[in-house]
Amino acid sequence: MGRRPTDLSGRKFGMLTAKYATEKRDKRGSVYWHCVCDCGNEVDVTAAGLVHGNYQSCGCLQKKNRHEIAQRRHLVDGTCVEVLEKRKSRKDNMSGFRGVFQLKNCNRYRVDIGFKGKRYYVGLFDNYDEAVQARLAAENLIHNGFIQKWKEWNEKEKEDPKWGEEHPLVFDVKKEDGEIRVRV
Repeated sequence: MGRRPTDLSGRKFGMLTAKYATEKRDKRGSVYWHCVCDCGNEVDVTAAGLVHGNYQSCGCLQKKNRHEIAQRRHLVDGTCVEVLEKRKSRKDNMSGFRGVFQLKNCNRYRVDIGFKGKRYYVGLFDNYDEAVQARLAAENLIHNGFIQKWKEWNEKEKEDPKWGEEHPLVFDVKKEDGEIRVRV
């Protein structure tokens, strides 16, 4: 004889109210509970998931949170200003600096930078420090340049929304004659 499952009926877990235990069990034997969300949707969730706080809603809370985060972000021409302002190195970066990659078969470093869904080749360097400096210069030109122009444009647009409609923010990056150029 196994132990009797805890009666969760009527208990509230976040936005979910447990109604009744079902016959369904997960691979660990946890009972699925039929729950009603505050939004009106119904969902079956394991007792362990409810008790440990893994489930707070039918999924509507996650959608709501995503929507709220999207509303707080400033997405301009496919670029998120907040992401550029708070950019960090990726955990899987092997060189120690974002956009700087050591080539496998030689002791050289390739430098790239991304902007508006495109990747731009900055150059190939023999020295790591030179590669990092080139990447920082490209960030200053593109990322910091974009943030500065957006802030200036945003201030004018706040003062006069009609001006903002008539003068959309344009910040284009092009690679010409081996150099990255910005057109504002």
